[in-house]
Amino acid sequence: MATFILGCILAVALFFACRHVVRNFRDGREDCCGGTCPGCTGSCKSCHPGI
Repeated sequence: MATFILGCILAVALFFACRHVVRNFRDGREDCCGGTCPGCTGSCKSCHPGI
């Protein structure tokens, strides 16, 4: 039973992760900058110098 519950939790987590990736690809965004940072050139360091 524990294997079934863990499998369901992992399936739900995988669904949300895939949905996040598809939405980012569709909208042309990135996780590190979100596409809203004026200085973003595609890397986290250009958007967030402290990282």
